[in-house]
Amino acid sequence: MPEILSLARFEQGGRTLVARRKEDGPPFAGQWLLPGAAVEADESAEEALERHVRRELGVEIDEQEFAETLYLEDVASNQRHVANIFQVLRHRGELRFRAAGDYQDVRWLTSDELAGARMPLPLRDWLRGGSEEAPTPRSPVPVTAAAPPPDNREAWNTISRAYQERYQLPTDRLIYGGRCPDESQLQLVGDVAGLKVIVLGCGGGQDCVVLANQGAQVIGIDLSDKQIVYGRRLAQREGVQVTLLQGNVESMKSIEDESQDLAVSLHALNYVERVDRAFAEAYRVLKPGSALVFSVHHPFDACLEDEPPYGVTRSYWEAELDWQWEFPEAHVSARMRSWYRPVSEWFSLVTEAGFRVERLLEPPPIEDGSEPWRRLGSTPGKAELVPEKLIMKAVKP
Repeated sequence: MPEILSLARFEQGGRTLVARRKEDGPPFAGQWLLPGAAVEADESAEEALERHVRRELGVEIDEQEFAETLYLEDVASNQRHVANIFQVLRHRGELRFRAAGDYQDVRWLTSDELAGARMPLPLRDWLRGGSEEAPTPRSPVPVTAAAPPPDNREAWNTISRAYQERYQLPTDRLIYGGRCPDESQLQLVGDVAGLKVIVLGCGGGQDCVVLANQGAQVIGIDLSDKQIVYGRRLAQREGVQVTLLQGNVESMKSIEDESQDLAVSLHALNYVERVDRAFAEAYRVLKPGSALVFSVHHPFDACLEDEPPYGVTRSYWEAELDWQWEFPEAHVSARMRSWYRPVSEWFSLVTEAGFRVERLLEPPPIEDGSEPWRRLGSTPGKAELVPEKLIMKAVKP
């Protein structure tokens, strides 16, 4: 049964007061939340809130009004919550937090700062919904056809830092998409201990770190110089040995024939123009019996608007799309070029390279968590209707 929470929204000068719960203090341990508490059996939602802010923040609420009800899930404990949010209109006393209490930090954050905070996604979206700033586009925004073709290498170099700061990709698991099951559920890669693994389009190296921590000998290749620099620093911080190379996965001349036990590419191949060459190269460097595992943006999802009524914006068979990726919080943007191939074409390209497809997945969405990287993909409502990712596992005979 869901637990009932009462949360308080204090605002001051365009900022919202949020509190980071202690790492050992469920619900939402270690995450930012509006100050609040579980409603006990013998009290009202308002009484629970007044009790909590008096004890944890040292103030008395004089006036409050109901603002919203949100449904939140604490992924760590698998506990669902019904959160009633109250706007605090007037209070008495000076706000402060009790070091021995529920929180390890309390801060006033702007809308932009909330965007990068680790908190339940529905709460963050609701808090930012009142911002006067234009929302960050969550799907490709087409650019004019007359513009010169984008340079994906330069584009990724431009947004690398902003991308990493916004999405904070994990280094403890392989993720196939923002709202997709991860490797622990799909079991496509399996045990990599002692294997030589190559990661195609490794980005900032998070997947490489995950695999190295599991005992693999890892090589990562990415088009972006800045992403490779980030990945090398990340591996050093994480204390793992990986080899990260700047290069194009369409031509991996530095990798010997039949030298690798596994190839992985997660949400990267949409940026590769001649993906048939990338598959041919993967086939060349893999040993017989080895697998290629990859995920790409589902072509059906890419045809539809992110918000209701989810209208069709482009042809399903139109592969090439130029678009603008905006990072207003970092004051940077970049023009990108992506390729959204039909499912049948992905299948044909893989098999024509010589692989045998073992699994083809279009997984339904999992419950949203609070991690920023879950914003990489469809909006929640759209994800309930069409698959966000196309995932394949293919084997070299």
